[in-house]
Amino acid sequence: MSRSVVRLAVIMMVAAAAVAGAQVADGPEWGGSWQSGPATTFSQALSRFDGAYDPGTGLVYFLGGRLADNNTDGSILTFDPATGTYADTGLDMPTPISNYTISPLTDATGFGLYVFCGRDAAGGQMLGVQVFYPATGTAVQLPAADNFPGALTCTSGMNVVLDNKVYVAGGLDTVVSPYNAVQTWVFDPMAASGSRWTRLAAADLAQGRAYIMGAAVDGKIYAIGGAWYDGSTLTNVTTVEVLDPAAATPSWNDAAVADLPEQCSSSRAWGFDTGSLYIDPTDSTPLAGKIISGCGFWSTAVASVYAYTVATNSWEVFPPFNTARRDQAGELMPIAGEEALWVWGGYDGTSVNTTTVEYYGLALVPVELQSFGVE
Repeated sequence: MSRSVVRLAVIMMVAAAAVAGAQVADGPEWGGSWQSGPATTFSQALSRFDGAYDPGTGLVYFLGGRLADNNTDGSILTFDPATGTYADTGLDMPTPISNYTISPLTDATGFGLYVFCGRDAAGGQMLGVQVFYPATGTAVQLPAADNFPGALTCTSGMNVVLDNKVYVAGGLDTVVSPYNAVQTWVFDPMAASGSRWTRLAAADLAQGRAYIMGAAVDGKIYAIGGAWYDGSTLTNVTTVEVLDPAAATPSWNDAAVADLPEQCSSSRAWGFDTGSLYIDPTDSTPLAGKIISGCGFWSTAVASVYAYTVATNSWEVFPPFNTARRDQAGELMPIAGEEALWVWGGYDGTSVNTTTVEYYGLALVPVELQSFGVE
């Protein structure tokens, strides 16, 4: 047997052992834990907002949100992960909103951070589409022809980016009955103005709701939890549905995916394709083919976080946040050597805006196990 074949066999055995060990470790306990990050230094603590990382500038951008005094602010703020510092760009979104998710997309102008609908400063529900371009520091509101065309607003609805399109499902209008949106729409930033929205007519949610955690794995979209409004209060749900956009007639499937272990809403989720190289840094549990989702919960925030494995259609407990929170910003930071899941602010367990920040460090499968070339 040649040295190259022997070397290949040994590497494959090591890889197999690593995977087997990770599978054993992939039980109800993960080895890592959430660590405290630099607290936000905004003029007021924010909630009902989101953050997105721009690899071009190396910054995380926050496009305003709900202030501690319950007003809505449109200031464009940043976090520099290299220095751990926050800054106000001095720029503002055209229309200040809260209750939004940032969707990073590429359009004819370049890389932009899109937000859809939202709650304005007066508490009204918006239908507009806004975008901030980090490379030029430009914030614009798209023409009215590109407003969300659904039966209800998409405020607090699920936003998931897949193949440079945004899938928007659900939403909440506390004034207009039936309050809870069920429709699913797709926004294409490369389409001509006035034709960017397409409804998936057969893809109404099984249960109308908002504050849904959304994630994509291997081309399928998962609508996780959420809350529905009855005219006076919100009720959290355990419902999880999956959508295959590549199907001949895309529709949400509730029966095909296990529900959450507890009622959850108003948090953030991250999906990892089966080809992902991310692993838990402590016990090497692979994140490939999994979703990590906060639980949130309205109105008293919880610290619970859960992990879903697509292959086994099962949820398990993930290390909880150090601070119970809901309506926080969240992002996967893919910075070499410092990969991590991050959450900023939101409401804490006393329903007060918090300045606390946490991150869960990730690692990558060792380079020598990522490929098996023969000399």
